Amino acid sequence: MTRSDLVLGLRRVALDWLAPTVVLVIGIVNISQQSRSAAYPGPPGRHLAFLVVAVAGLGLRRRAPLLAPLLTIAVVTWWTTLWPVGTQGPFEGFVLMVGAAYCLGSLRDARKLTIGAGALAAWFVIGLFVDLVGGRAGDLAPIAVWLTVGFGVGYLISRRTEQARQAREATRVLAAEQERQTARAVEDERARIARELHDVVAHGLSVIVVQAGAERRSLHGPNLDEESIDSTLGSIERAGREALVDLRRLLGLLRRTDEPVALSPQPGLAQLDDLLSSVREAGLQVDVDISGDRSQLPPGLDLTAYRIVQEALTNVLKHANAQCVRVGVAFQRTHLDLEVSDDGSSGPRNRFAIAGPGHGLIGMRERVNVFGGTISAGTSTGGGWTVHARLPVTAVGVG
Repeated sequence: MTRSDLVLGLRRVALDWLAPTVVLVIGIVNISQQSRSAAYPGPPGRHLAFLVVAVAGLGLRRRAPLLAPLLTIAVVTWWTTLWPVGTQGPFEGFVLMVGAAYCLGSLRDARKLTIGAGALAAWFVIGLFVDLVGGRAGDLAPIAVWLTVGFGVGYLISRRTEQARQAREATRVLAAEQERQTARAVEDERARIARELHDVVAHGLSVIVVQAGAERRSLHGPNLDEESIDSTLGSIERAGREALVDLRRLLGLLRRTDEPVALSPQPGLAQLDDLLSSVREAGLQVDVDISGDRSQLPPGLDLTAYRIVQEALTNVLKHANAQCVRVGVAFQRTHLDLEVSDDGSSGPRNRFAIAGPGHGLIGMRERVNVFGGTISAGTSTGGGWTVHARLPVTAVGVG
């Protein structure tokens, strides 16, 4: 048992015994002060014994949810019959009986609840023929009403508490399921990114091998062109550095997957016109704004930029109900800015998974995180939806 479980158990015990203990203290005070005036007929010890047993029945209601309250009702009924005919029974007993009826009404088990209700009904029926309340037949009806009220209040509170517990449990299950689905989406997208980076690295290494082999053969020729050799070696060096950077990213993302790794040419921003043409064919007006020096990007970064624009346009087609979309690509010295905005509905869209390849914002976010960039998505000032991504363009190094 952990410390938290122990504290919780002690707290429950304290709450179980709080109200019964208060009744016990009041009863002890009343018995000790009024026994001389015959308010409690007979020896005080006998009244005290009945009071202690009746209080214990309520205090132990969590251990014996059905028997403990029935014990309290039986003991108080017996205790009340000791009063002379025509006199009122102990007030503490009345309070304990109402509390016992409340406990019976709060039972969650349907069978025990039925038994408890039947026991109260039987108590009332027997009271019509047998003196249970000190010889006053008129006192039976109000006591029965109070017991019924106690039982009903216990039943209502118990059902509301159970409904609240079920709602909390359902919320917890839904949150856990959503978290699992999100984690699965992240895993799938990372595996997909890793496969694409694998293609990029394989392509880069293939270029290195081909160029190195060609250069090796040229070194054995009769005419050596130093300028050509320097250019080729520089190209090999750049390709190697870029492949090393992408390889580091690949190793950081690679996950086990049952899908085969297919080596295929990967698209980049050079194929952006083809992508926008397919969007125009779908009926959308597309405005393009490309600015800055279109310096050659590293293959991995070029692929990521293309995929982000592709995913954002896919979301517009599937969710935006838009007429026009604007695509902005800004080549900066230190970073690359991508922005896709539409004039469609500005309500929530693209929760974490959409039909087709990718996983919406999760996929874009994962791609941006690989390169240490940032991404934001939300409603535009004039309506519609805007996705903005910034990808840092750093110098490629070996170290």
